[in-house]
Amino acid sequence: MHKCPECGNQNIAYENAEISCRDCGLVIEDNEIEQPYISEGTQQHATHPYLTRAGSQPVEGRIYKSTWMLSTREKNLQMAVNKIDLVSSRLKIPEFVKKEAVLIFKKSLYSNIAKSTGINSIIYASIYIACNIHGIPKTPLEITAYTEIDTVQLIYTYKKIKKVLDIKTKPIDPIDILPRFASNLGLTQQTITITAEILAKIRASGKFEGRKPETILAGAIYLASKQTGEIKTQRKIANTLGIIEATIRKISKEIILG
Repeated sequence: MHKCPECGNQNIAYENAEISCRDCGLVIEDNEIEQPYISEGTQQHATHPYLTRAGSQPVEGRIYKSTWMLSTREKNLQMAVNKIDLVSSRLKIPEFVKKEAVLIFKKSLYSNIAKSTGINSIIYASIYIACNIHGIPKTPLEITAYTEIDTVQLIYTYKKIKKVLDIKTKPIDPIDILPRFASNLGLTQQTITITAEILAKIRASGKFEGRKPETILAGAIYLASKQTGEIKTQRKIANTLGIIEATIRKISKEIILG
């Protein structure tokens, strides 16, 4: 019984000389289709009109290969493009950012990064990197929501791709993601204003450079809500921003101490 190297499941499909995972779509193995034996004197043309095109079909002026003619790498790229389309639609990511993600995935695939990270991890990390390049503030939790990839895998693959492909990105400013999470938490305008003031002081101090933006934001929101008397528990803030309660307590103390 084959086991998928990507998701670990055994829900494997054996179809058309191809072995693939039904759960994550990874093409595990594809075998060349044997050419039929044709004796001398036999009329050598396809008996079915579809086969006469030898797998290359003109569609809207472009030539597309039939699935059985694609290599394993090409099939994985096709699967990745479809998944990037779906995730981009869910996150409302612009078309140019989606195209950047596809390009990053393709370069990563040909750099053999998948051997140590996995196809799905590269897909989501490519989207995350593309968002960072173009200043689209998305957190790792937002990228991996409703997926089989956790934020730890995403960050690991994100760093791996950046290193191998030598990609430079700017860190996300916590104040850029404040409006979205303030809305999710139902914060009052007073709490939002104080949170923004705390974040401005943090940025000016430069002491929290390199820290995750969602962690800094969580600490700022918690401190602001205490000042305004707006009750927002550490658990609710932690769950909304995708961190743990202990992290909020720690970062809050660090912000207070300056």
